[in-house]
Amino acid sequence: MNSQTIAVALATIIGFAVAAYAFAYVSVGDTYKSESQAAKIETKAPVVQMPVVKGPVVRELSVPEK
Repeated sequence: MNSQTIAVALATIIGFAVAAYAFAYVSVGDTYKSESQAAKIETKAPVVQMPVVKGPVVRELSVPEK
């Protein structure tokens, strides 16, 4: 067994582990919902807009003359 064979074996094992992890944590419930149900779920939350942040107000003050 040379180093290339060991590297291929380790890469295959790591690849299968990553694929198993990805399939274990994928959201299966969302894939079987119809388009109308998915649209209803997305439109439930109202969109909240933040107020526009305004900069500091600079006013010119009249300077009393001496």
